[in-house]
Amino acid sequence: MNIADLIPEYRSEINNGLADIYPRGPISLTKPVAYVLNGGGKRLRPLLTIFSAEACGGTKSSVFSAALAVEVLHNFTLVHDDIMDQDSIRHGQETVHNKWDDGVAILTGDAMLSLALRLLNETPVESHLQMKIFIDGLLAVCEGQALDKEFENQSSVSLDDYIKMIDLKTGYLIGLAAELGAVSTGMDSGICEKVRDYGRLIGRAFQIQDDYLEIFSNSLNMGKSLESDIVLGKKTFLMIQALEKDTDIINSALELARNNFEKGIGNIRLYLENEGIKKRAQEEINNILKLADNKLNDLPIDKEKLLYFSKIIKKRGN
Repeated sequence: MNIADLIPEYRSEINNGLADIYPRGPISLTKPVAYVLNGGGKRLRPLLTIFSAEACGGTKSSVFSAALAVEVLHNFTLVHDDIMDQDSIRHGQETVHNKWDDGVAILTGDAMLSLALRLLNETPVESHLQMKIFIDGLLAVCEGQALDKEFENQSSVSLDDYIKMIDLKTGYLIGLAAELGAVSTGMDSGICEKVRDYGRLIGRAFQIQDDYLEIFSNSLNMGKSLESDIVLGKKTFLMIQALEKDTDIINSALELARNNFEKGIGNIRLYLENEGIKKRAQEEINNILKLADNKLNDLPIDKEKLLYFSKIIKKRGN
């Protein structure tokens, strides 16, 4: 079976695994947890965990609980991020705090973190090392989100500081997904680190791609509300460069977007295109994906599925 045909099969197994994670408990908790975990998503992170394990000679079954843990952790961060940003849509459905309330959403996220840790504790191999990697990753994601919130109140943010933030918030979690797969096989630590670095670079490209799509795509394609990030003045790869070029024009467009989103975002899109910032973002994404693939060049592993994963990410932005 080729990789393209394998992905729907793996995704279906992941979805089935997520559906069975928390069957019993208070209905006010089991219901929103099930709502989140059955709410869709491409399951890219658990797929990467499985692909990394298989690339290093391991099996899907030996890393499956760790792969599920990564996806539950990812969704935990989304539930809490949505509260902070007051987003209304996620994966094409109402966010938890919007469907219920903030209290339910906070508790749902907390329960999901506990469930993720429990899943990881069930992993049959290298469990102590995987737990350390997981816990370090959890703190990194929290630090990245903290920086993201801090940046909202800063008039200017450098691209270097922005990259540091997304490497924590997005890159670290995707790197963690890749590293858990490699570590589960007992592979040499140097190889595991390169697989991790591959994942972190994929994560960096993924976030810049998100920044791009949040301006040049739409809520239906992205499966989440986009207006809040623009209105909150989120600092992104494209907006940082736009603000550096002409603060007045961009702030004026942002102010317009708060009252008339379509008109304001239209002005922003036009400016980014005319100033070459749109093209620069596309080039940066492609360059980072090439750097990621280069991390695998000399590794004595079966790279086919990981290289295919890079193509999935690249295709997502087209």
